Amino acid sequence: MRSSSLRIVPVLSALALATMVVPYAHAGCGMYRPSSFDGSSQHQFGAPRMLLAGFNDDDDDRRAEPTIVGTWKEHWISEGSEGIPDGVEIDAGYAQWHSDGTEINVSGLRTPMTGDVCLGQWVKTGAKTYRLNHFGISYDPTGQNLVGPARIQQWLTLDEKGMATSGTFSIDQYDESGNLLAHIQGKVIGTRVTMDTGFEKVE
Repeated sequence: MRSSSLRIVPVLSALALATMVVPYAHAGCGMYRPSSFDGSSQHQFGAPRMLLAGFNDDDDDRRAEPTIVGTWKEHWISEGSEGIPDGVEIDAGYAQWHSDGTEINVSGLRTPMTGDVCLGQWVKTGAKTYRLNHFGISYDPTGQNLVGPARIQQWLTLDEKGMATSGTFSIDQYDESGNLLAHIQGKVIGTRVTMDTGFEKVE
């Protein structure tokens, strides 16, 4: 997979694909807290309840229902992108989906100085389907000159056990005047990160 990634470095540099930052590293983002957080009900008796990652906790129905909320290891594979062969890995990294509808993503194949983080919003579109819309800020290969925003979208399906996702993505890179510089699309696959997850190479 490494050789394929190296072949598209010039393409990625030209696009300055924006991907993915932990909210604490952004001034103004502050500590993450779900919008539905109720301090009086959750913390009045001391330690908060611990929820099993990837499952909803419903006081009226204790049956576990898989959810996309949690941390994911993702691989983005080109499919139908002009100038990039099908099967080439566009990116790989980690994403977190939060219960308040926000999302963060950290790229593993882009250097930080060109823009390797993005933030977004997600909605549930069906029983186990989701749509994500997020943005990153891209710089040229020197990390000194701003290219513009990249709009990155995903359409995902969660598996029955809530441990894997699959779907499609699109990346639209713009300059600061709103001109579309490039469009990339393909498929994305994800596996849930749990307390039992061990070493796994980025690519």
